[in-house]
Amino acid sequence: MIRIAAGATRVDRPRGRVPGFIWWITGGVLVLLAATYIGAHFMASDSVPRNATVSGVAIGGMDVTAATAKLSSELSSGDTEAFALTGQPGQTVSVLPADAGLSVDYEATVHRAGAGPSWDPRVLIRVLSGGGPTAPVLAVDKPALAAAIEKLSPEFAREPSDAMLGLDGAEIIYEPMQLGTSLELAKTVAAVKAGYQQAVQRPVGARNESASIPAELLITEPQITDAEVQPVRERLDVVLQPVTVRAPQAEAELTIDQIAEGISFNTDGGTMRMDIDYPRIYDHAAELRDELAVVRGQDARIEIQDDHPVIIPSQEGLGIGETEFGEALATVIERPAPRKIDLDIVDVRARFTTADAEALGIKEVVGEFTTYFPNSSYHNTNLGLAAAGINNELVKPGETFSLSEATGPRNAATGYVPGGAVVGDHIENVVGGGVSQSATTTFNAAFFAGMTDIEHHPHTQYFSQYPPGREATVYEGVLDLKFRNDTPYGVLMQAFIEPSSPAGRGALTVRVWSTQYFDSVTASEPQLFNYTYGRDQISTRSDCVAQSPAQGFDVNYQRIMVLDGKTTTEDFFWRYSPVDRIVCRQPDPPPQPAPQEPAASPEETPAESEGTDSDEA
Repeated sequence: MIRIAAGATRVDRPRGRVPGFIWWITGGVLVLLAATYIGAHFMASDSVPRNATVSGVAIGGMDVTAATAKLSSELSSGDTEAFALTGQPGQTVSVLPADAGLSVDYEATVHRAGAGPSWDPRVLIRVLSGGGPTAPVLAVDKPALAAAIEKLSPEFAREPSDAMLGLDGAEIIYEPMQLGTSLELAKTVAAVKAGYQQAVQRPVGARNESASIPAELLITEPQITDAEVQPVRERLDVVLQPVTVRAPQAEAELTIDQIAEGISFNTDGGTMRMDIDYPRIYDHAAELRDELAVVRGQDARIEIQDDHPVIIPSQEGLGIGETEFGEALATVIERPAPRKIDLDIVDVRARFTTADAEALGIKEVVGEFTTYFPNSSYHNTNLGLAAAGINNELVKPGETFSLSEATGPRNAATGYVPGGAVVGDHIENVVGGGVSQSATTTFNAAFFAGMTDIEHHPHTQYFSQYPPGREATVYEGVLDLKFRNDTPYGVLMQAFIEPSSPAGRGALTVRVWSTQYFDSVTASEPQLFNYTYGRDQISTRSDCVAQSPAQGFDVNYQRIMVLDGKTTTEDFFWRYSPVDRIVCRQPDPPPQPAPQEPAASPEETPAESEGTDSDEA
């Protein structure tokens, strides 16, 4: 009976039992599934289902032993091949699966393909369907895998480095940023296991390259990224274009090389900024200024003449002015080419006047040193060129002298010739060899003039013609000699050689001209200790230079400076390596094959050989 409550809109039906036929149908389905499942179990045999394959290798119809042997034969070489674990560019490590506790269990794989009795429903489905592609079964030694990945962590550890932008002349130098990386161990272990599983599933005919598995990395960006540098680089591309400069009577081109001299980059605060120094561009555009000048002016100069400093007076000129040049250039420098500016001719005052030169007080020798060299043409040439570069170098108060900048490149193109130079533990003939003597001589002259030592490098081995420890070497592009003038007076360098000849040795002298600032500057006696000894070497090199032995030792000494009656000292220390004895010898000739004895005729009787006593041999 159906009851409807008054005002209700819902029909209530009496609850009752589920109809019996539903239970019969459900039970029948379950019985059928169970029968099928059990039947599949008993259908499985030692033979692999007919359509079974593993990584492209067919094993259908084979028994377990044969199928296992076939998989091992055809797949093991690829499954045991090293794979590449990769991170960021430059981070690639080759890993052998065996070293990482990874391998394929071929017998278990055959069973998974459907061979042998099993209650695994996945296997039984393959049996019922006649088999098909089966994934290899991995054998994973988890502790070995984790240990192997942890051992590789340093290979993927890298500090982030900023993107870099700079100039070499007018050539743009750009270095992309480098991301900081560190290996995430747990995630990489999982990635390697999954990646190896995928690698061994590749068909055997498609394994042309070893597998590559990406490592899981924690990435750290640098402060200055490629994205931050990109707009600066785009701006630089526009700025580095020539500019036509027109004056009333002529025009000239401001070159990209001259513009590049005034460009610098600043990375303070974690951002990159490009600055343009217009006065510096004006300074380096001397050629352009001369072309546009009506009256060419000149700055005062101080030169050594007749063995004494002489001031060459400044001269006022008529040409393009620095302020006007900078202001006009700033209006077009950010525009794409072609670009031009118009300038009037104005009075151009010397930037370094005669009065400026006189105020430097360069009047007396405050430091001087002389070294000597044996008669050789390369010493005369190389030291003569170096002296010419040093001579007349002006170092104003607060400025730094650089020997490398004073001499310019020391190579064959600038006239330098091969000479002896220390390379490692021996002497070789290299272009510019022997020029380190100019560094030693200059260092000592500046030392006794009280100049501030910024950079100097004694030789690795001691040479007896120099004061122990108080000497210096230079190497093109690597080692330099620098000092700073921290006195209130200007410094003018004088350098000259007395060439060597068959009649006698040569000499190099360097003088520092200024006004005496210190009461005195002296050096203490060097203290030598901790002697060491070299070894004997025989060299068969074609460019061998014979070398006499010398002891190595440690040395320390002091510079003692007195200013206004107050004494200060500077401590210096150096350690010399011992000098090996090197004997040059021609290499032994290659061994000659022993002469062959003619074979005796069958009818001949071999004669007794004539020997010699071993004492006589």
